[in-house]
Amino acid sequence: MERAYVDESEPGGGLDHTSYVLAAVVVPHGRTQTAREAVRAAKPSRMRKLHWYEALRTQRISWLDLLAVAAAVLIVRYDRAPARAERRRRSCLERLVWELEARGVRHVVLESRGASRDAADRSMLDALRRRGVGRSVRYEHVRGTDEPLVALADLACGAYVSGLHEEVGAQVVVVR
Repeated sequence: MERAYVDESEPGGGLDHTSYVLAAVVVPHGRTQTAREAVRAAKPSRMRKLHWYEALRTQRISWLDLLAVAAAVLIVRYDRAPARAERRRRSCLERLVWELEARGVRHVVLESRGASRDAADRSMLDALRRRGVGRSVRYEHVRGTDEPLVALADLACGAYVSGLHEEVGAQVVVVR
């Protein structure tokens, strides 16, 4: 069984209201422990968790090798009219859930953004299920400091925004 670990990025520091990126890194069950250990080993002691935007360029490039454990790296990018961040996120999340379910992923782990935003995600995921999308998928939110594999999705987002997504073999889906 495979799990997808999901994180987001708002290119432009949240000032670009026409863009939003969600990344999912699909990790086969048999590779999760090895991948966790590799992420923990790569994390500099000054960081609470592995995070693309806190790293030096040389660290970022070396961290891309961590994505080799992935069965798939999927990037969903919002590219529509300006909208608030939560609306852009919902558009990306809908497409991401559809893409993951179509690939047979049955467990999705999203990085927690706090109780109220996690509740908004759950509400969206419930609405999708009522429409027939994601019915076979189990979701959970975790803190990035508690689940190192969420950092893989952060790396995929960072690589995409930095133009390095081809180096990690990411498939990009644009929501228009």
